[in-house]
Amino acid sequence: MNKIKQCTYTILLILTCLVASPIIFKQIWTTSAEKEKPAPVKDIEIDIHKGAEIPSQNEMPQTSEPASENTSDSSVQPATGEKATDEPATEPNTQEADPHYITFQYTEAEPSYFDDALFIGDSRTVGIYEYGTLKNADYYCDIGYSASTLYGSHIKGGALTSKLSSNQYGKIYIMLGINEVGNDIEYTMTAYRALLDEIRSCQPDAVIYLQANLHVTQLSQTSVINNAALDVLNERISQLADYEKVFYINVNPVFDDGDGNLRNELTNDGVHVFAKYYTDWCGWLCLNVVPEGNEAQN
Repeated sequence: MNKIKQCTYTILLILTCLVASPIIFKQIWTTSAEKEKPAPVKDIEIDIHKGAEIPSQNEMPQTSEPASENTSDSSVQPATGEKATDEPATEPNTQEADPHYITFQYTEAEPSYFDDALFIGDSRTVGIYEYGTLKNADYYCDIGYSASTLYGSHIKGGALTSKLSSNQYGKIYIMLGINEVGNDIEYTMTAYRALLDEIRSCQPDAVIYLQANLHVTQLSQTSVINNAALDVLNERISQLADYEKVFYINVNPVFDDGDGNLRNELTNDGVHVFAKYYTDWCGWLCLNVVPEGNEAQN
């Protein structure tokens, strides 16, 4: 009888294993497959019309300042140190050296020509103000200035519109753009045109000079701020000149190397020339003024 029970239990155990094995193996297989399956990835929506995100004015590197401390144009003054020789940057060039605008015969003037001039700009213009030789000119400039933020600013408690409406200028020099070269260029040019229109409205008799933005050294270039982008911006600025009351001038040939970069020996931050070279800059400005009559020669 015990043998019969033992055989019966054995048979039942075998049957149980046969029935349960497929279920067990299926569960093991399913669990293993779940572990190997990659986690689901969330869909990412891309706005193809937006393109690459452009840094805002607050986020964008403000490169009108020395890299030795901070490349932000909001905290550092133009470079004053000198490591180059006492030789001038180069002989001041005339406008024929620049291919970006129509041939125009500029002429030479004495520094007194600038006695009724107003210079508007960022830290490069601050350099002209502090280290240049045109001391009788008026200046409205500060670190970090751009065409799109100029109207919200005040220098020594005064706004640009107040200066334009309360003084009479014979000529006005503008150099802005490096602090917004990473922004949308149409937005920048809209701001530039608005500034130009305001100046012409307040100072209808003034001769306006649009100065090209100074290049940076090759090693100072970034994906946002580089000489190719500056050339594009300068070209668009040059198109605002009518060569009757508004003229475009480009000092870059004075300071560039053979490849269109600011020469390394003229700067310690890759952005500003040394203090002594603002004298060369002012000398070049004296050689490139609009003659009386303002007649373009094509």
